[in-house]
Amino acid sequence: MEDSRPARRTRGAVWGKALLVVAAGLVVGLAVAFHWFGWTSIPGNACGGRFSPCPEGTTPTILLAFLCTFAGTILVNWRVAELTRVRPGKALPAVLVVTGMVLALWPGWETYAWMRGPVLDRAWVAPVDRPGTVKGVGNWALDSSVVRARTDGLTSYDLADGHEHWSLDAPVRGSACAMSDTVVDGIGVIAFGREDEPCDTVWGVDTTSGRKLWERKIKGDAGFGPPTDGRVAADSGVAVALEDTSVRGFALRAGVPRWKLDLGEGCSPVVASAAAGRTRVVVQCMSGSAFRSLQLVSLDTSTGTHVRRTALPAESRWEAVMVLSARPFALWLKEKDDRGTDAVLAFGDQDRLRGSVKVSGREEDLRMTVDTGQGFDARPALRAVVVGDVLVTAATKPGEAVPGSVSGYGLGGGRRLWHADAGGPVTALTRLPGNRLAVLAGGRIGSLDPRTGHLAEGPLIREGTDDVAEGTQLVPGRDGDWLLVNPDGTGVTPPLLRVSR
Repeated sequence: MEDSRPARRTRGAVWGKALLVVAAGLVVGLAVAFHWFGWTSIPGNACGGRFSPCPEGTTPTILLAFLCTFAGTILVNWRVAELTRVRPGKALPAVLVVTGMVLALWPGWETYAWMRGPVLDRAWVAPVDRPGTVKGVGNWALDSSVVRARTDGLTSYDLADGHEHWSLDAPVRGSACAMSDTVVDGIGVIAFGREDEPCDTVWGVDTTSGRKLWERKIKGDAGFGPPTDGRVAADSGVAVALEDTSVRGFALRAGVPRWKLDLGEGCSPVVASAAAGRTRVVVQCMSGSAFRSLQLVSLDTSTGTHVRRTALPAESRWEAVMVLSARPFALWLKEKDDRGTDAVLAFGDQDRLRGSVKVSGREEDLRMTVDTGQGFDARPALRAVVVGDVLVTAATKPGEAVPGSVSGYGLGGGRRLWHADAGGPVTALTRLPGNRLAVLAGGRIGSLDPRTGHLAEGPLIREGTDDVAEGTQLVPGRDGDWLLVNPDGTGVTPPLLRVSR
């Protein structure tokens, strides 16, 4: 009787060597997958360095790709040679190698996704702005929409799909030059001015319907022609507007004049902020061409009643004044004098100066805004947020131009509390529920604890990074989605971009 054991042993050897060929093909498949995932993850085909870092997971993926390439080549040649000794032929080894490569796609993707971390992809992009001469000057972020102000008017976009809810044209030959930092009872305040003329036409706008509720002419200051923040405000049923030498209050819904506060001879308002029934106005007083004082004037928003005047630490004219927070009240003041004040000033409820934070110090410089003309000039998207008694701001090391870190300063004492590397250029900061902040840096949106400076790594914007401008505004959406609103929406970047998981 013929012994069948040698045949069974031969078949077993063939099957064992065939499985090893499949395993070798799997390594080659991993190499192909890692090469594809790694090289295609690089934005613009170039990355690396402090201010243009490669996406998370790119470097280890490419290293694994080369490792699997070399190992897979050796293993395939070895295992195919072993198989053909017991099972001659070329077709079977080729089929087995391809089978292994196909089987490698799923584990390759899962491994890459684990190394890369969570990502955000482009959900929709709003159509580019037309005509090409317009520019975004500010935004109002609402519950289900974003109202974007351009020099030629207002447009409301649906957060869900980016479709336009409504649009409202600016006055003939008028350009948007100021807007309130908040929307109160569904009403926003925006001002317009003509070329080389003051910002002198104020509107109240229903942000739900896009209807202009009222229009008032004011005596604007000729020194504030370009888009400027802090020239109008809204609070407690009142629209506040700054004139050349006075402050005006109008009924927010009807536009009826409510009050007017004259600031005195030689005095003119610079910026205003209104919150919780109190309006604060930075006022500069001159004697002819000579500087006299900078003051913080407080008044009751409802009645316009003057409450108090507080001298600001300045001995020369202002160069930059910007309100960083209405409650608690904090503003950035920079004098014309290079040796003068250049600091964030924090005030108590009675407008008493509590502390200051120098903008330029030994360790770093604070980068709270982008350069003029690159951001939203009428309502800037600041890279600084006040949370409680902490100022959180983007910062640069001495000699650097692009902020790559964030720092927290105590407003009471002006001392730096913590410093955190952001992992890339800091593009935007925005406040989240629960006193946390979102930081957009290096194409990744992280979550920051302003008390400790702990920056938790968040999702990477995989598709759409090139559509984010330097002065973009970051708006949190629903279910982990984000909206990015750009100042320039004429083609280089879109006006709005939504990214989602």
